[in-house]
Amino acid sequence: METKKKQSVFKITIAAILVLTAVVLGVGISSSELDILPSILETKDHEKPLRSAGTFAEDFTENASRGELIVNEKSSFSFIYTKAKREGHAYTACWFPLENLNIDFSNYDFLELDITTNKARRIPLNLSVQNNLATHQYIRQFIEIEEGKSSYSLPLSEFYTPAEWYDANNISQAQIPEQDLSKVEAMSFESCHLLGREIKDQFTVNSLVLKKDLTLFYVFIAVGSFISMGLAWLLILKPFEKEEEIVHVPIKEVEYKKETIEDQILTYLAKNYNNPDLTLEDLKSEFGKGKAEVSNLIKESTKMTFPRYLNFLRIEEAKRVLKSGDFKTVAEVGFLVGFNSSSNFIRVFKAQEGVSPKKFLEG
Repeated sequence: METKKKQSVFKITIAAILVLTAVVLGVGISSSELDILPSILETKDHEKPLRSAGTFAEDFTENASRGELIVNEKSSFSFIYTKAKREGHAYTACWFPLENLNIDFSNYDFLELDITTNKARRIPLNLSVQNNLATHQYIRQFIEIEEGKSSYSLPLSEFYTPAEWYDANNISQAQIPEQDLSKVEAMSFESCHLLGREIKDQFTVNSLVLKKDLTLFYVFIAVGSFISMGLAWLLILKPFEKEEEIVHVPIKEVEYKKETIEDQILTYLAKNYNNPDLTLEDLKSEFGKGKAEVSNLIKESTKMTFPRYLNFLRIEEAKRVLKSGDFKTVAEVGFLVGFNSSSNFIRVFKAQEGVSPKKFLEG
């Protein structure tokens, strides 16, 4: 009788776990994407002092490129343009102000869009990012049009600032080495860079959606569900009569064989994580790869971004030092593992471990 009761409770528990998993999945998926097209199209009707969507060209002379922005019932927009007659790079663009829309690009991983064109084959998409300088920083990625294809996915991590922007604004990359995607204030689509002069063309954007990469989320849910069901099996059915012993296995050092570029990068980080000035630029110089490529390799190997993985290494070493007692102050531990200030060390430690270093020592 007791066994049947346990089995009944076990079934109910598993059903509850599955329902909860489905709810969490539904909430996660629904919050993983944001359709921004309707919002940005509404800016076409903004009145002063709010900025409204419009077009601009590289200059305002009679020989400048010309463009017209057409909003199609707030479900899509078309940009009709004619390239300038003059020699050199001539362009025109349509742009949308975003500063009043509360769109945080840093919460997402991809910008997915549906676009149809006539002759265009390479369309620059630019984001204007606020920074602590007098001018905005713009970052770019090209939409490389393929025949028979209208849907494109642009990783936000691969948007970059062209070198000529730094030169034109007399700014070094060290001043703003990485863009802050939480401060995007405008978006613009330029005319195709591959079209010749005096060519009239148009393209239509039918959707613009920000999306998160849910790979880790799915893994977390799957692992969490299996663990929960396993624990329910152990705690409710108690298949083993004898008392179970929990064995804590300490974290071991991993030796990389340096057979791949990923292993070489991880080895380099393992040896240099305590350098407070370590940046993606250092990895770029060390391995002769672009910063975006290095960042993607780290994320593929560790499932973490470069800054997060670097902080992970530092906090793991900080925990080891704190446990050893071989230090004088908590601040000393932070500097030892690579943080450039004690406040930053405490903030990152608490974010990763849930407690401050001091509480970690006490607990």
